[in-house]
Amino acid sequence: MADISPFENIISTLPQAFKDEITATDSYLKTMRPLRFKRSVDTKAKKITYVASDYGISYMFKISGTEPAHNFQWYIVCGGKPETWHRRADCMEETLTFIAKTDHPLTERIFYALKTCPGFDNCYGQRCLTRTVYSFDGQKKLTCHGRVELGLSRNDFCDAREFICCFNELVKVKTANGEPLPEKIIVCKTKRSL
Repeated sequence: MADISPFENIISTLPQAFKDEITATDSYLKTMRPLRFKRSVDTKAKKITYVASDYGISYMFKISGTEPAHNFQWYIVCGGKPETWHRRADCMEETLTFIAKTDHPLTERIFYALKTCPGFDNCYGQRCLTRTVYSFDGQKKLTCHGRVELGLSRNDFCDAREFICCFNELVKVKTANGEPLPEKIIVCKTKRSL
């Protein structure tokens, strides 16, 4: 009997539909260029994370808890003191505008799936450094820095893959135009309120 990989082991107990979507997404993300996602499996926390570090975007499957979950986000590196927390300049609004040219309903679904910041009392108080305002189609959302939380339907997985595909296409356009990689930003210096 062949050894089972940590990836296969961690998804082995999931409902078949969720397992199929994770496997499909895993295969899909491995093909992304220029994003180049790197997969890591945390067997203790029971999560699978994909990171495209040059562009500051990640996608995560959480296997533990009462119900599996998945999300993608413009992640923040938050090791150390809050004054050193940083991220890459995110492209959420730019990607939403790019998608809206061909698929306005997808853009709306992603925008409204952005996780709303729970506010001072339920977050990090006045020190909350992850709050980010995003605008789309005349609407504004105060969010937990670009975190898109999706349901578990097949359509939700398709929306996530389509968003990442469109972001990958946007990156190709930026690369062809000679634009540099997104800059590193210290988050305590960013606008964090409406």
